Amino acid sequence: MTAMENRAQKDTSELMFLADYSEWVAIAIILVMLVSFLLERLPPAATAIAGAAAFLALGYVGEQPALGAFANSAPITIGAMFILAAALQRTGVLEHLASRILALADTSRIGAILLVGVVTIAASGFVNNTAVVVILVPVVIALAQKLSVSKKRLLIPLSYISILGGTLTLIGTSTNLIVAGVALSRGLERFSIFEITGIGLVTLGVTLGFLLIFGRWLLPSGEAEDDDDVRPQTFLTDIFPNEDTKAIGVSPDDLSALKVKGVRLVSQRRGNRIVTSKDEDRELAAGDRLTIRATLEELLTFAGSEAFKTGLRLRRHHADEPKQVQATITPTDSNIGRPLSLLSYLSDYQITVRGLARPGNQPGPTLASCRLRAGDRLLLEGSEATLRSLANSTPLVIEQEIDAVPFRRGHAPIAIGTLAGVILASALFSFPIVLSALIGVGIVMATGCITATDAWRSLQANVLALIIAMLIVGQGLEQAGAVDVIVSGVSPTLLAASPFIVLLLIYALTSVLTELVTNAAVAVIMTPLVIELAGSLGMDPRALVLAVMFGASASFASPIGYQTNTIVYTAGGYRFADFLKVGLPMNVIAGLASSTAIWMFFL
Repeated sequence: MTAMENRAQKDTSELMFLADYSEWVAIAIILVMLVSFLLERLPPAATAIAGAAAFLALGYVGEQPALGAFANSAPITIGAMFILAAALQRTGVLEHLASRILALADTSRIGAILLVGVVTIAASGFVNNTAVVVILVPVVIALAQKLSVSKKRLLIPLSYISILGGTLTLIGTSTNLIVAGVALSRGLERFSIFEITGIGLVTLGVTLGFLLIFGRWLLPSGEAEDDDDVRPQTFLTDIFPNEDTKAIGVSPDDLSALKVKGVRLVSQRRGNRIVTSKDEDRELAAGDRLTIRATLEELLTFAGSEAFKTGLRLRRHHADEPKQVQATITPTDSNIGRPLSLLSYLSDYQITVRGLARPGNQPGPTLASCRLRAGDRLLLEGSEATLRSLANSTPLVIEQEIDAVPFRRGHAPIAIGTLAGVILASALFSFPIVLSALIGVGIVMATGCITATDAWRSLQANVLALIIAMLIVGQGLEQAGAVDVIVSGVSPTLLAASPFIVLLLIYALTSVLTELVTNAAVAVIMTPLVIELAGSLGMDPRALVLAVMFGASASFASPIGYQTNTIVYTAGGYRFADFLKVGLPMNVIAGLASSTAIWMFFL
């Protein structure tokens, strides 16, 4: 036998092995992926893509099933909801709610805490809960300071409540949508948007009650901290109302532009006189100068406003497309010690200084009179050519990209109405959520609630790549026969158990896996398994799918099991053990509550 024939025979035997033992090869791939997820040596998306590539390379997934993962309703709906959530952020809706919370804290401690909870639950039910927590973390930290309590007492509950709020609707978390999408592709009827609400309310009520009663002993204690380091950086700026604006004749206390969380009025000046709250003529007049401190987002919002002139400039310029950059004063800059009004760059270049921020200190009393120091950060505006020349010819350190964007508050009713329309179309008229969400994306983009660039940035490509790759992995498991092997292995044990115990076991397995690896991966792997298992046990597959849906969201005991936990873990300075202490009993309580509700409503 020739060497070529030997190689051909060897290749044939290897192919036969891969075909004859496909189910075990597939299980081995999944185990390797789970270990990789657990070790976190690679990003979760990279592990999922590598696993999908393995199934494709071995021939366990064909071309059409692989392409079908891209057409699955789950990632499309999730991407659309990311954009709708970004539209709410861009139009300042969530920021407005946050400012209301802090305002209420001045009059009612309990009312402010309740409002945080209600806003978190309501928003997480319809908006990606990660976005909700990102916005509310600084609000909760500021609230903790006002209430003189440790932020550690409030941030873990914020994450937990957002997780529970996400279980109230089908669109509350991406996990719900993934499970529903996989179930639909396996032949189950489409889940409606509020089909899981009853189970979610039971779980929310029981777990919140547990947290309220036992949280004082389980949550980490600590003294109220000085959290200046986590407060958003604020810029000092001067704003001047235009003569034809509606702000003329309005008291600064009643000016809506100043009644938001990220803006604080420093002073009002009329000529050389400071106008105080005791003056009878405090209403804004043409020529008044308001000095304010504002976050970068709010400063950019003022810069784009037609009601106010903002900042300081000496030379007129008419850039067709003005660009904003941040510039840092370096120790060698000759302008150090000068008032900002004498900044040489203002007379040499056609630029506007929109604001000034000083790390660790508050500049003042007005923008023009601020004496510059090394490390001061300026928000500059000018044409791209002017700013390029400024960067090349001066000692300024210029950052070309600004992550913050101005709010488009005038479009807020459109963003809110669009999201409401998406929800109502699905809930009342049984319109597929994927179609209503895509239509909603078209509306918010066409009406200018969000730009195309911001829409694409909001898509979170790593999340979508993870989901699509895991859908391909799920197809590979089924095509290779691994699902049948696993189901046949556990069925004899579960046949002797009651339906309620089966629900508990499935929930527990899903929850444990979610604490160890990403919930999207667990959802994709477990959903087809329990659908096949339901057939063997003679149970309603919908009930078992719901156990997976809630179990994959119930990640309370680990700061890495769910994105919102990771966010507050960093912001609160927690230890891993802090989550274990309160999260383990939360997992048990949530599992018992949701399994009982599923058993009552679906079995």
